[in-house]
Amino acid sequence: MEVLRVPPYPITTKWDVPAANTAYSIYVEDLVDHSFETSTLTSDANKQISYILSRSKVQFDREFLFKVTDSSGEIVVDDNLSVYRPYVNPNTLATTTEDIAEYKKWEIIARSIMDGYILDHSANGDAFYNHKLVIVKEGQGGDYFPIWHNVNKVLKVYENNVLTYNGEDVPITLATQTPTISSGTVTLTTASAHGYEVGDVVTISTVVPTGYRGTFVVTAIPTTTSFSFANSTTGNISTAGTVLRIWEYEYKTLLDNSAIARVEANGLYNRNESTPLRLPAASGDLGVYSGAISGYVAFPEGSDFTFIVDAGYKTIPPDVERAATILIEELKCGSNDYYKRFVTQYSTDQFDIKFAPQFLEGTGNMLVDKILNNYKGNVFKPSIL
Repeated sequence: MEVLRVPPYPITTKWDVPAANTAYSIYVEDLVDHSFETSTLTSDANKQISYILSRSKVQFDREFLFKVTDSSGEIVVDDNLSVYRPYVNPNTLATTTEDIAEYKKWEIIARSIMDGYILDHSANGDAFYNHKLVIVKEGQGGDYFPIWHNVNKVLKVYENNVLTYNGEDVPITLATQTPTISSGTVTLTTASAHGYEVGDVVTISTVVPTGYRGTFVVTAIPTTTSFSFANSTTGNISTAGTVLRIWEYEYKTLLDNSAIARVEANGLYNRNESTPLRLPAASGDLGVYSGAISGYVAFPEGSDFTFIVDAGYKTIPPDVERAATILIEELKCGSNDYYKRFVTQYSTDQFDIKFAPQFLEGTGNMLVDKILNNYKGNVFKPSIL
């Protein structure tokens, strides 16, 4: 199933199942970072289940694996769930439900044609989508991590398979409660699993009494929905607050989008542009030199880094939207006939037809090709065979 990522949100999808008024198990996996969720939904009288795509699931163009199983474990639905932002919103091209559905069909075809053209010529292969991208590489011994993609934001960073930064953290609700207090240590309960570990730094806000507010170090994790920290405040929480993890540092792209850099809390950082100099060990009049001039760098050699980033186009460029509209109208009217546009020679005797080279290269519309040429780029990522 392909779902167009256009407001209003959230988006509800319908799936056919064998029986009405029956509970089914749902498995949804993100095919980029392989995170998944499970739930149970009950079918309606029309033998359909409704799966709601929350706002968090439609902030990117993305692909999901969607599986539905019955009570015996048999798979009754095994499909993809593709969420894409259209190059032009079909809802703006028509007013009736029937016409909108037809424009949706032609938009998918036009987008595929444009993607096929731009991906053959693009430097980074992102087309005009905004998606999650996983970048896995080894550190190069400097404070810059070069990238070849149009990265908007760093979402998560793993160093040697350990999560070191999560830019998608959101505040977790602290319900009204009676805290557990013992020997200067307070234990609070969260409304949902927090994922904290001992030693994490968290900030508590808007809670009453105000003595519980501030930045604290987690000292214990009694359960997945509770955490302890040193505090001398006493009393019940009468006004719910929030708790948010504070990371030691964050990662951002440079202004020219050429690399990812680590940002320290104080904002001051003199970054090494390359691997620190290494010299052979040697002895002299004053002693023995051990061999290296180095210091700690953000991306040391030998360390494996995994970046999950927000990449691509945050909005569709206006000229690309116009190009898509032109192509959609041509496809809908049946005027995008390749054989009429690119036949340079035709013989009725033996049907000797000769096509121009553009027959296999463009979108079928010279004006659309000219617009897309502005996004081809002239720098390609080097590689070694």
